[in-house]
Parts: sequence; structure tokens; C-alpha cells
Amino acid sequence: MVKHLLTLAGCVTIALMLVACQSSAPSPVRYAPAKPVDMTGDWEVDYARSDNVQRQLNSLFRQLQQEIDRRNRAAERGQTYSGPALSSGRDLIALAEMAEIITAPELLEVVQTDNEIRLKRENSFALICVVDRPAPIVTQTPFGTEQCGWDGHQLFFDIALPDGLQIRHRITRSSLADSLVMQTAVYSPTVSQPFTVSRVYNRYNPDKAGYRCTQTLTRGTVCTTEASEEL
Repeated sequence: MVKHLLTLAGCVTIALMLVACQSSAPSPVRYAPAKPVDMTGDWEVDYARSDNVQRQLNSLFRQLQQEIDRRNRAAERGQTYSGPALSSGRDLIALAEMAEIITAPELLEVVQTDNEIRLKRENSFALICVVDRPAPIVTQTPFGTEQCGWDGHQLFFDIALPDGLQIRHRITRSSLADSLVMQTAVYSPTVSQPFTVSRVYNRYNPDKAGYRCTQTLTRGTVCTTEASEEL
């Protein structure tokens, strides 16, 4: 519970940095009934096949610079340029930092029954959805509104936080590669497009010793060794 509150508190703090302007809310999800996909098991992030937050941020900065250059060229020619509202560099960094916090969990444990699916995320709060009724399942919390359910073969969680910030998770099971793909999009009223990060998780044995790696904006990828605890 403490980790849950701390994680949400960190998200809300960054959210308050994003002062409201033009909305970039996600488009509505088209819900469709489907036979649930079995996602049960333990999963570990595969950084080689996952998005890198720093590269995603660099790409958005390049797009921002290109838009600024187009406006400057139009101004030099005395032309009126009508384009999308510009996001500030500070807002982009704040959005990237929030996406980094949200997508930080390296390990997932999925517990699934006919009535409920629970995604336990390392060092973060679990994503829980009751799936014994038609989607979307709407839950009001002290932090905002959560919606979840099955959309075809994908499991989704939509979370609306204060000040227009929205988080959308979409989880897909790849039967061929035996992996999970979690795509997370973070929407801010101050940024014209969402910051999207895809994480690929491979099945793993939680009792097996090996390397553990983390990926951050400031330090890149840092790996350490770990040993399984003996009972």
C-alpha cells in the first residue's frame, strides 16, 4: 500500500508540472467481447526488444525542432503558418519522466481467474480488473477514474488522473514468442501527442539467479547480479 501511494504521489507531482492548455486526450476505446487470453505467469522485461525512453524523448525533441524550423521559415517569407500547438521542452521532459516512472517495473506476475486478472508489478501497485462482466469496468478512486477490460485479444487499463493527465495500458500476449507486450501511452493537456513506451516481457523463472537490469533517463541501462534466496 505504501509503494502504491508513493508511486501515485510521484505521478501526481509530475502531473502538476504540466499546466493545462490544449487537450490531447486519447480517443475512445471500442470495446468488444472476446474470449480472455491466458496471460498467467511470471514475466521479465526484455530491454533489447523494448522501447528506450531516452530515444523516445529525443525523437519528440527532433519533431519539436522541425516544427519550430517550419514556423521560422514561414515567418521569414512573411507567410502565415497554421500548425499544431507547440509543446515546451520542459513539458516534454516532464511527460518523459512520468512515462519512465510508470513503465519502470521490470518484473510482472500475472494471476488470472475467470473473474479477475491481476498484474503484480515490481515496486509498483498492481493493475487489477474484474472481468466477469462486460467492459469497461469503471472504478472511482481517490486519485481518479480507472477503466479496464478486454478489447478483443488485448487487456486494457485506462486511468484518468487530475489536471487532464491520462494513462492507457494495453497488454497483448504473443503466443509465438511466448511474451507479453505492454504498450503504455501517457497523455498530457500540454503536449500535442502522447508519450508512448512499449515494453516486451519474456517468461522467466523467479527462482533462477541471474542479471537484473534497470533503464533510466539519467544513467542509461545499469545491470547488477542477483542470487536467489535459499529457504
